[in-house]
Amino acid sequence: MHLLNRRTVLTAAAAGAGALALGGRAMAAPVDHALFTASPGGFFVDSVIVVGDESALVIDAQFTKPDATALADQIAATGKRLETIFITHIHPDHLMGIAVLTRRFPEARVVAHPAVAELLGQIGPGLFDARRGLGGYDAEDALVIPSPVEGPLTLEGESFEILGPMRGDTALVTPVALPQFDTIVASDVVYNGVDIWVAETLTAEDFAGWRAALDLLEARPEARLIPGHLGEGTEPDESGIAFTRRQLDLWETALGASSDRESLAAAIKDVMGIDPETSFFHQYAIAQAYPG
Repeated sequence: MHLLNRRTVLTAAAAGAGALALGGRAMAAPVDHALFTASPGGFFVDSVIVVGDESALVIDAQFTKPDATALADQIAATGKRLETIFITHIHPDHLMGIAVLTRRFPEARVVAHPAVAELLGQIGPGLFDARRGLGGYDAEDALVIPSPVEGPLTLEGESFEILGPMRGDTALVTPVALPQFDTIVASDVVYNGVDIWVAETLTAEDFAGWRAALDLLEARPEARLIPGHLGEGTEPDESGIAFTRRQLDLWETALGASSDRESLAAAIKDVMGIDPETSFFHQYAIAQAYPG
């Protein structure tokens, strides 16, 4: 089995006539998958390409134009027809690259869970326009709003379960189960080795929901866990669960130690070891926690 990722993190080998093996599990299905991780400027966002005999699907579309272009190049290198682009949630770093992918692969359908598709129909164009320059996109680039998809994702007879929506770094995140590969594409329910986006996690309900989603993914039988963001030197495995829990605990402690913007900035620096003056993520989180 060939791998197409720039960073080798998932391994597989032939296991008999017409069968494939990953992590010791034999599969009769003629599918393969690969992980694409963005550059630091693209926040190390993960996209996953699933490849069949003749067609392919991709989960999430990247943020910057260079990373989306590199992802498109990797898809094209498979020699397969891109059939489906699945978007896991509303954050721009996972969907800005739709503009690149649909121009390169105009026959591909862009889909999302119905709840995510509905929300993107309401706010997606504004998000895209607000961040167009940041992602290096041109005036002619436009966001394609995903169509709602019911049931699992499919590729050449194989089914991949859409999980959720569940709480992650935003209210509606939809991981995808790839049991054929012993893998969960966790999206932004899980991070590993990079700062987590905490600006939408401010209440006890937010924290409880995110932790419950981590518990749910941890209880799944799949061994590999591809996070929404994978830092250098980290692996797409269960270590992302512990990493994300730890970051949530630190953020909750910092919030609890604050009463205004100044004290929260000090707590972030003291508790989390992050200087918010150098972190857009945390500057924005401070503004969300103490607006006005």
